[in-house]
Amino acid sequence: MSARARELAERFEQASESFAAAVERLSDEEWHTRCPGEERTVAALAHHVAWGYAVEARAFRAIALGEPVEGWTRAGLDRVNADQGQEYAQCDRAETVALLRRQAASAADFVRALTDEQLDRSGVYLEGVTARTVEQWIARVLIGHPGAHLASIWTALDE
Repeated sequence: MSARARELAERFEQASESFAAAVERLSDEEWHTRCPGEERTVAALAHHVAWGYAVEARAFRAIALGEPVEGWTRAGLDRVNADQGQEYAQCDRAETVALLRRQAASAADFVRALTDEQLDRSGVYLEGVTARTVEQWIARVLIGHPGAHLASIWTALDE
């Protein structure tokens, strides 16, 4: 384990726990609020973040190991997001928060175990986006993902 990996894992754990704690405190009405900019409910967004932890960690692991990456196209991601938005629009909050925490723990373990050499490997995760190092992907996507959606949630709840 590298010091860089440990620091990234700690940053991710803070971001993921902030997200989980925030959505856990919401009322039932807030949980079912639709986020206009996201075209999904808060519930569906929370489930999406949990799902994303596993998908993102799997892709970044492949890059770190020098293996082929199951990348995403924008159209494919939009389709999955729309389907999941419908499927999880009314998902249970307690189950979703538990899933968020389980998936976050697994992703943090993955990050923590990375070597400096693995953090420095680069690859493409999203079609049309320049190759980035595993460290950059973790910082921008794995750590940044929950915060971006939390901002959308707060905006929707303030309206």
